[in-house]
Amino acid sequence: MRIRSLVVSSLLALSATLGAAQAADPAEQIRERLTAVNDRIEVVAVKASALPGIYEVELGSGEVLYSSESGNHFILGKLFEVRDSGFVNLTEQRQKAMRAEALAALEKEDMIIFSPEGEAVATLYAFTDVDCGYCRKLHNEMAEYNARGIEIRYLAFPRAGVDSGAYDKMVSVWCAEDPQQAMTLAKQGQVPPQAECENPVAEQYQMGVAFGVTGTPALVFEDGSLMPGYVPAERLAAFLASNQ
Repeated sequence: MRIRSLVVSSLLALSATLGAAQAADPAEQIRERLTAVNDRIEVVAVKASALPGIYEVELGSGEVLYSSESGNHFILGKLFEVRDSGFVNLTEQRQKAMRAEALAALEKEDMIIFSPEGEAVATLYAFTDVDCGYCRKLHNEMAEYNARGIEIRYLAFPRAGVDSGAYDKMVSVWCAEDPQQAMTLAKQGQVPPQAECENPVAEQYQMGVAFGVTGTPALVFEDGSLMPGYVPAERLAAFLASNQ
């Protein structure tokens, strides 16, 4: 009788434990599972995905992964939906929304902005590196972009990271008395006079990483769409006109 009672008690305890596990919040389970492996993983948000039983997990790095309810298995990649009109990248839609929200929260004084004389027909955010050849080509066409009504808002992205010579130059550009002039001189290959101040260069670099920027220039539209690489002013204007 004692043995049977012990078995029954154990089964009841196990059942209660399993029931509690099943009743646990899947989002919390996934957070705990990931951070238990590496406490440096920052889980920003967890929500149900379009796939039954699979959860979308947004990381602080900007990456999106898809996890089982238990958090024991995950997929790092892009989720597509098949529609009559074609394939829809649901992961990119989510990342677009994240980028757009982050851009809308930026302060103008933290960016180096080149605006058209009249009303802007489009505003683009350009992650840039002063030592990047194609960034210099883009800057050389700044008057043409502006003439076509395109406002360019520069964000710092020193490709070699925050412990690089480009980073130091970009801090000096952002801290200059005339950041526009300093940017132009730096894009011409000149070393800007050293200057220091409270600046957003490192923060903008991290934002670029979270956005999925891997090279410069990288253009981001107000809706969060990311267009990597240099695009001549004429072609960019034509693209904008065709997508209005």
